[in-house]
Amino acid sequence: MIRQELKERAKTIVQLPGHFRTAIEEYFEGENGEGEAMYWWVDEQQEETISLTLDLAGNLTSLTIDLKQTIPEKVTLHEGQLKALADQFLSNHYPDALEALSCGEAKKIMDSHRFHYEQIVLGLPLANAGCFIDVASSGEIVNFKYYGLKAEPAIPITLITKEKLMDHVKTRLDFQLTIANLDTAIYDVKENGLQLVYEIEPFFMKYKAGVLEPTLTVIHDEDEGSQETYAPLPLPHIHMRKDVANEEIIGVTQEMEIVRDGELGGDIGIVWREREWEKEENDLSINSFFQYHNEDTVKAFISKKTGKVRSFMWFKERHGDLNLNREECYRKAIDLLHMVLPNCQQFLQLIIHTDEELDDTSSHESFVFRVHNGYGIPVYLERVLVAVNRLTGQIDNYSGPSFDLEELQQLPFEPAVSKKEASGIFLHHLDFELAWNESYEEEKGDILIFQGCDQYTRKSIRYIDALTGVAITEKE
Repeated sequence: MIRQELKERAKTIVQLPGHFRTAIEEYFEGENGEGEAMYWWVDEQQEETISLTLDLAGNLTSLTIDLKQTIPEKVTLHEGQLKALADQFLSNHYPDALEALSCGEAKKIMDSHRFHYEQIVLGLPLANAGCFIDVASSGEIVNFKYYGLKAEPAIPITLITKEKLMDHVKTRLDFQLTIANLDTAIYDVKENGLQLVYEIEPFFMKYKAGVLEPTLTVIHDEDEGSQETYAPLPLPHIHMRKDVANEEIIGVTQEMEIVRDGELGGDIGIVWREREWEKEENDLSINSFFQYHNEDTVKAFISKKTGKVRSFMWFKERHGDLNLNREECYRKAIDLLHMVLPNCQQFLQLIIHTDEELDDTSSHESFVFRVHNGYGIPVYLERVLVAVNRLTGQIDNYSGPSFDLEELQQLPFEPAVSKKEASGIFLHHLDFELAWNESYEEEKGDILIFQGCDQYTRKSIRYIDALTGVAITEKE
């Protein structure tokens, strides 16, 4: 289809409210003639949105409808009725799909039911095949994603035994004491927050099911990269003032105004831009959309709990006549950290890479710090970043901890469960199950694998609680 035909096709799929406008209208076409058309409509405040994508033949590949409920819903349909609506929607867009796909048990997501239509081989779903459909309790289709159908993969003649897999795991198994910031949306835990845990190594326990010696995993071990060392933080180089306004820390000037703000989880997001700013061009491309939202802005996240700066970034370029070296920029970074994170020297260490190459031509010097609990136990994947502008001496990017450092002081630092006990708990829970996994090696397509799981919940085991010995699994 040509662009105008695709646009008209898109408008027949959804009913646009009269107050909506087009925010994005973009077309992509590859060398092989594959591609897609993307449309995104929004209200004036961009609080309500409708988006969809079509392939170049006009087939719907994704749809998301996010509208506010202005009146109470009069009808609440039961799951069977919602499933019938999902079936009808799929048949309308892909008439032969129901014959090729199987729909399992629905999953409740807020006020919607999600129906997964899967392509089954050997009783197992192929990865990234089929589709899912979200149906609101009132019967509206609010989310749809179509992945397509795949060629049936090759089935191994023989399979490795679970006993060999277990023996192989025992030879490589290790546990590292760490602190994890766990989210109830991701892990089967009772509440969000920091927990002292044992991280399981290796975590990615995925083995090709047809390889009789379990030496080749689907996720290969990376080649050893540069080694990290850590340096303690020095004290600030200037007298630290108390109660410095967030705008002063970020560098917001009186010529700037707030153009957007809103809550996101436990933070408040704020965007500033100069009052007289105007965009010269305005098309409907994705680049133009993000340029309008980012160009010459300053974005920050403020903690709702503490009112302190969580992070900020300057998208507006700032120029100056300075030419600071790395040591001078480091002093600026340290002063900022002490301003926004009092007593940070107890919990932060500068990360130094042994093979790090410094770039004297860059306009910025960046410093990354690891977070620990004051007793050397790191917080998993937690990093603090400070980027200093060499020409102005100002901080153009700061990304702080995702939690308040005071929480680390309240967390026990001695495990009640030994590493040996954690290993026994893990092996007691460990089992393997077959699954299809997409191959990114020379042989394209899906391959049959054994993946590690909890024998009771069939979920992936992520940590062992170092205080209780509970196996912490992922929800999906």
